Amino acid sequence: MKNSILLLVLLATATNLQAKLENSVCKTCHPIIYQEYEGSAHSRSSIYRDPVHKAVWDRHPAKAKNNYNCAKCHTPSDHKLISGEANLSSNEIQLTEPISCLACHQVESVEKHAKSNKNVYTDKKKYIYSNDKEKRGKKVSFKEKSYLFGLIKIGTGSPYHQIDYSNENYYNGNSCMGCHSHKQNGKSFTVCDLEVKQGESKESCISCHMPKVKGTLANQKQSVTHAYHGVGIHSVTPRILSEYIKLSMEKHSDGFSIAIKNEATHTLFPQPLRLNQLRVVIQRDSKDIVLDTHSFVRVIGKNGKPAMPWVADSIITDTTIKALETRVVQYNTAIESGDMVRVEFGYYMVNPKAAKKLGVDSGSDADKFIILKEKRFEF
Repeated sequence: MKNSILLLVLLATATNLQAKLENSVCKTCHPIIYQEYEGSAHSRSSIYRDPVHKAVWDRHPAKAKNNYNCAKCHTPSDHKLISGEANLSSNEIQLTEPISCLACHQVESVEKHAKSNKNVYTDKKKYIYSNDKEKRGKKVSFKEKSYLFGLIKIGTGSPYHQIDYSNENYYNGNSCMGCHSHKQNGKSFTVCDLEVKQGESKESCISCHMPKVKGTLANQKQSVTHAYHGVGIHSVTPRILSEYIKLSMEKHSDGFSIAIKNEATHTLFPQPLRLNQLRVVIQRDSKDIVLDTHSFVRVIGKNGKPAMPWVADSIITDTTIKALETRVVQYNTAIESGDMVRVEFGYYMVNPKAAKKLGVDSGSDADKFIILKEKRFEF
């Protein structure tokens, strides 16, 4: 009886909220996932939630014409903005769900283009795609069975939408490539390219960035785990990515070397604003010997000087670590007996020099050095 009442409440709630925010419906059945989403990068992708994105937009020449051309990836849920019915404004969608649940779960396929890829969304109503290896290839509709002469009713599937587990894009990670593959500017210059090599590894965007964690998937059907939906640039992402970074050290007669093995299926931080660094400190006789910092960065520009993404037409330097690459850095400082070598490998979301130029607040997370991997070697 309780299950039947719950079902009626869920159906009524879904019907009443359908005309409002898309996520208002989703969080009714998926409160744990929704709570994770609220702290994710997807929920903060608009200029009203992301100070870095806003800082770049404020300097973009298209702002004077209010021609916000970042919407298809940064705010796909603002349908009126996407269709041209409205201009960019501080509305509820921009503030709460610029990339809603449906924006990811209704990607039917991805069209590949030179400038940037394009998400193709299903036109089926109340229809979502999902990933479940046990149900792979199946399409699940809501069904209800009665027990004890109708006193107990148990449903399978969702009372609000059909679930399609047959879309391979949700297993190989291609569903993410509509927005996270590459981007060219108006000069046909590639500003950013993750150079994803998912076919050369057992891992994919989804298996790495959305690992299984404890907690039920939905409140009307209990499960032990669910795919994590709260990936954020500073909190969870470093812990996840750190599993795919391996650091090792080799001692030589005239110094030593640090090997950085990137087991991730994409280039590390190819975005022009990022700054990836390797920091090494030798602790000897209670003193710290700080060695030169090695930076890995992709600098784009024009006429040999760094420039904003919409102006750039060439690569000034690119030392980023590619997918599945092992990069070796040499040091000519000899290691002595009793030394302890501390190695830190991490990144800045925004290169401090760029952050200063963009006017990003120094107190924000954007200019903090985030450690992905730390290791100590004793001799």
